Amino acid sequence: MEKKVAEIVKLLKAKGYNITHSRNIMIRLFVETEKHLKPEEVYDLAKDQGISLPTVYRNIDVLKKTGVIKEITINNDRFYELHIYSQKKLHIHFRCNRCGNIRDYNNRNIFKKMIQQKDYIEETFGDHVEDISIVMRGICRDCHETG
Repeated sequence: MEKKVAEIVKLLKAKGYNITHSRNIMIRLFVETEKHLKPEEVYDLAKDQGISLPTVYRNIDVLKKTGVIKEITINNDRFYELHIYSQKKLHIHFRCNRCGNIRDYNNRNIFKKMIQQKDYIEETFGDHVEDISIVMRGICRDCHETG
């Protein structure tokens, strides 16, 4: 974890950003968690360390602009996740309509079919696809089993 934090700090400094107390806390938060976080959730996790909600939003903008985190929008809600170390060109999310949890799908068969679709789109329409982000919605296994 410390290595990743140090690499992000180095990247931000190279791009001219200071590493403030708040920014350092948020970097660590995104490196440590594997969750998709709303700004309000980042604030809830960091407010005990003296970070305000406007500071969270300002730092999210910086981290997003520099490619450290990625924004995904589901039902008009913005979520953020660590992006800098992701090698995924395909990103498939599932959001449970009951509990609101979000999970990532990492399955070779799904990715193979999506790459075939991407290739078809590029060949047919001449566009160059750099990233694919899919959001599926439904009821997760845990909520489905509990009825």
